[in-house]
Amino acid sequence: MNSIIFTGGSIVTCEPGGDDPEALLVEDDRIAAIGSAAELEVRAPGGERIDLDGQALLPAFIDPHHHFSNAVFDRRSPDLHHPPGTKISEILSLIERHVESSPGSGWIRVQGYDPAGLRGRRPPLRAELDDICGDRPLLVIAYSFHDAVLNSAGLAAMGWTRSTPDPPGGVLVRSRNGELTGEIREAAFFLVEARSRTTMLPEGEDAWLAEAGEHARALLRAGIARVADPTVDPAFDRLYLRAADSGLLPIVVHRMPVGPSSALEPRLDAEPTGSGPTNCPVGPAKLFLDGAERCAICASSLDLARSALRTLRLVGAHGLAPLRAATRLDTPRRGPDGHWHSGISFWRTDDLGEALGKAARSGLQVAQHAIGNDAVGQALDVLERSGSALHDLPGPPRIEHAIFLNDALERRLADSGAMAVVQPRFLHDVGDDFARMALPGRLRAFGFRSLLDARVPLAGSSDYPVAAYEPLAAIQTAVTRRTASGLVLGEDQSIGIDEALGMYTLQAARALDVADETGSLVEGKRADLVVLGTDPRATEPDHLGEIPVVETYIAGARAFRTEA
Repeated sequence: MNSIIFTGGSIVTCEPGGDDPEALLVEDDRIAAIGSAAELEVRAPGGERIDLDGQALLPAFIDPHHHFSNAVFDRRSPDLHHPPGTKISEILSLIERHVESSPGSGWIRVQGYDPAGLRGRRPPLRAELDDICGDRPLLVIAYSFHDAVLNSAGLAAMGWTRSTPDPPGGVLVRSRNGELTGEIREAAFFLVEARSRTTMLPEGEDAWLAEAGEHARALLRAGIARVADPTVDPAFDRLYLRAADSGLLPIVVHRMPVGPSSALEPRLDAEPTGSGPTNCPVGPAKLFLDGAERCAICASSLDLARSALRTLRLVGAHGLAPLRAATRLDTPRRGPDGHWHSGISFWRTDDLGEALGKAARSGLQVAQHAIGNDAVGQALDVLERSGSALHDLPGPPRIEHAIFLNDALERRLADSGAMAVVQPRFLHDVGDDFARMALPGRLRAFGFRSLLDARVPLAGSSDYPVAAYEPLAAIQTAVTRRTASGLVLGEDQSIGIDEALGMYTLQAARALDVADETGSLVEGKRADLVVLGTDPRATEPDHLGEIPVVETYIAGARAFRTEA
């Protein structure tokens, strides 16, 4: 039996209300005992001793919403993420160099631009892409992974012309004279994403397997031992099983099933949640309720009037930026309920209820993507009608993102028994835009403090590659509420360091129904551990993201060690 005793530093169990033990004993792949160093020395006299030398031992981090498969697929293409004010010509130059270095005749993909952050506040257009890639389909994906731009060859590959109607839940953007600009949104994007990927994948399966190992090792360097991939179609399922059989996955990946022709297509006939290989089990079924930047928002007439007044006041502080932010939002439509609705909704409530019922019969935990208050309300309507059906499944119902909420929705979310899987790093990346927006009614964005106070369980995640995956940087944002510009947005919604650490450890494990196995330092749990250069609880909040990850252990075996 292999044994290791950790002592000489902070041992942070991430169990609520527990004291820090002096030492921790690992035997083989499990945490065998926690207690005093003297006690553990007696129990394992011949084991390895690791002196933490003042460093901190924690449970390894868990990212329960991380697009592992798509990130791996696009890993060798240039990253188009950019600072605000970047010229479109700079983005086009990066794309052109990638096109020139990409052999073959099939699809080319790149990802990461933010249209609102480009000079001119617009994406590249079809004609500009044609100038650098005229003979091959080119897909340029926005950072949100909900929008993109196609060149003419890409539009032709999809069979889309000026006479093509918008797909349900999607938009083919057109110029004033009706010509397609190349910009595609929501359901239209997901159709192209799946088509391009499935066309490219057969010749790239071995490359994907190799890149999967590289990406997993990058996550180990960030202290991450487990993720959940929220958009796994059948083709990626096959690759994950190959990777598991070949020993190419050094971390655990939970496979959240979606359909083959679009990530918006639910796949509710998959094997039950929790089944499959230990290092890539089936995760929750994923259902998209609304868009991203076009998330589903509901407001009363009075709410809209007050929002308009606040926008005008913000103009005095921020110039025309609030007006530009307002014009990015869809024009509200008055619904039968007398309220105003904006954004894109993908489901009728009755159909959604039937889909969740089918998931329950298949033994699938359910994760509903719902960003706007209208979508979160719809998700809760269905959960409230489902009774115990969805709560008897492996893992609690999940609401992914839950960004725009008010007091009433937070109370309903708590009463529903669902978890919110949130992304604090979004606040850093887009918080400056939100500061210039006048949200209608009493909506707030990223209300982590009020959600916790309402007793809503919060799991933290990255949504990578939409945002960076490093948990410590996200924990810093959750605590400081600091945006990319240094602005503190919604200081009253800040949470404590212990609470933020719990979001990426024990609560993340609960979101994946593995809290009995991992997520905290408890006797009997798997020894997935991370050693940090210093104790986060003793670190100034603005420097949490700078804490070095020294070592990561998977099932008691060292999987990463920083070079001295």
